[in-house]
Amino acid sequence: MAMTRVEASVEVNAPVVEVFAYASDWRRWEEWWQGVSEFRPTTAVTRGNGTRYAYKAWVTGLTINVETEIHDFVENVGWKGVVTKGPPHRTQWVFEAKGDTTRLTYILEYTLPVPLLGPMLDSLLMRPGWQRMIERSLKNLKSHFEGQGGSAPTDANPTGA
Repeated sequence: MAMTRVEASVEVNAPVVEVFAYASDWRRWEEWWQGVSEFRPTTAVTRGNGTRYAYKAWVTGLTINVETEIHDFVENVGWKGVVTKGPPHRTQWVFEAKGDTTRLTYILEYTLPVPLLGPMLDSLLMRPGWQRMIERSLKNLKSHFEGQGGSAPTDANPTGA
């Protein structure tokens, strides 16, 4: 089954060292990432390659238990997240220093294991919902650094379902 790719970027007016330090701390994600809660470590490693954490995620109005493991972690450059429990997906976080600003690109790749109706559900519901959730979350991150209001999630249901 083919993977769907959703990608979004944000320019943050802060140095890459600061943005990376904040964004790479999964214990702070509930402050700015929409649709996730109840993070807890599942390994002794809590930063870098081999880090694993479990959490709850909202997907199409349902709460799903997920566990992710960090791979290819490079300080101030990025990492990949690979699901170990939950719906099949992977993420990539790419940080680029641009003088005193940082460009963060977030990439989500997932499969929707629903026979026959999967492609239609994906194009009408899942992909647009993930795109909105990712864009809002990145906006929340930008707001954290640029003081444009609070960074609390504004939509408890990230897919809009």
